[in-house]
Amino acid sequence: MKKGLLSARIFDSRVPEKKITIREKVLGFFMGPIAVMVMNSILSNYLNVYYTDVLKISAIWGGMFISLFPIVAKVLDMLTFILMGVIVDRTHSRQGKARPWILFAAPLMFVCMILLFVVPKGNDNLTAIWIFASYTIFYAVAYTMYSTAHTLMVPLATKDPAERRKLSTVANTPGMAAGSFVAILFPTVIVPFLGVVESRWIKAAIIIAVFAFPLMLLEFFFTRDRVTKCSETEGAEIKDAAKEKPSLGHQLRCCMKSRAWVILMVYLIVINLVNSLFGTATFYYCNWVLGSYNDGHTQALFYALGQAPLGIGVILCNPIVKKLGKRNALLLGMIIATTGVLLCLLNPESLPLVLTGQVIRTIGLIPSTYMVSGLLGDALDDVERVSGERCDGFSSSVFNCIITISGGIALCAFNFGISHLGYQAPTENLIPVQPQSIRSFLIFCVIGFQLIAYPVIGVLTRFFPKEK
Repeated sequence: MKKGLLSARIFDSRVPEKKITIREKVLGFFMGPIAVMVMNSILSNYLNVYYTDVLKISAIWGGMFISLFPIVAKVLDMLTFILMGVIVDRTHSRQGKARPWILFAAPLMFVCMILLFVVPKGNDNLTAIWIFASYTIFYAVAYTMYSTAHTLMVPLATKDPAERRKLSTVANTPGMAAGSFVAILFPTVIVPFLGVVESRWIKAAIIIAVFAFPLMLLEFFFTRDRVTKCSETEGAEIKDAAKEKPSLGHQLRCCMKSRAWVILMVYLIVINLVNSLFGTATFYYCNWVLGSYNDGHTQALFYALGQAPLGIGVILCNPIVKKLGKRNALLLGMIIATTGVLLCLLNPESLPLVLTGQVIRTIGLIPSTYMVSGLLGDALDDVERVSGERCDGFSSSVFNCIITISGGIALCAFNFGISHLGYQAPTENLIPVQPQSIRSFLIFCVIGFQLIAYPVIGVLTRFFPKEK
């Protein structure tokens, strides 16, 4: 990035203080990201529903398109995340190295959000190309820019472990709030209204994009990069920024020297696989197993009661982690979560039993939900301690690559399953009955896979280094 591109004072952070302020937490780390979290939650939970139930693309190319395009798009997305990490590490500006990319991503995400839903029909090849192109541009370009920068805002805001732990809780709260908003309002009011009418979905996408754009600007203006040298010399002429940056191979070797970094990445792979499959299949599970199609209450109850403990977790997480330490808190959480999943599996078609199990499961997931940013910051500090290098951009790329490819694998596996097990898409006039093979597959995706994953995650937490 050229030195003078963002040198005008109009782009300066509105939080000049050397320490994190309440205004920065509220506007920059809560209000700012919440719009993107809402957008991402809607796309994660409902874009595939739009493709299968509204556009009805499951039959394109004999079902191979919907089964394969997510993983191909996510592989491209993963490559751009790696590239974006390099770009962030080589960014030198008055505004730091990560923040500028939030500003650049905002208008692009606005446009791409709309293009995802405005899909031409009548020609299967054109429909497939449009879906693949719009999906790839949104995730591999626009969202990659934003997410790479956003992931680094907590690690780059401060090096104080206590402050970082508190900020990590605040930074992860928008995801919970957005998820709750989407999970409660959408299935009770919006999705039943949208139904399978394409024009209504398009209007909803436009409204969401208009809502998100100004809030992304809030995140840019009310956060600050205090860790890099660029931000430390904010307001002064930035000196030579052409210092040679270490190669990707060198940064990987530096990161691999850190046990904390390696274990964290393995941990992230497992937990993101289970979360992605759970998120992809939940709408279908609530519609075809736990309740009836768009009944307006099953999915809302599943999320509202099931995710309610995360609201209390905002208050409880820090005291729990301070008392037990991150490692013990994560392990105990996974034991509790596994207990909840076992209860759900006793009768996965019983709404009261499943809701009870979901509450117990979510209580167990409180530490893993709110401590991710803090764990990443600790891992980056450990990399610097053992290797002498800051590998922020590279680690952010790996972090986001894991999230990205996990989502692609989960979506690919899910779409392959429903397209080959006989999924029946609804119409405006007919709500079909799904075969038992589909019902069993949905139960496995939402509940069964967790029973495999959570014990594995619990074992991995024992390998995290002890806190000093």
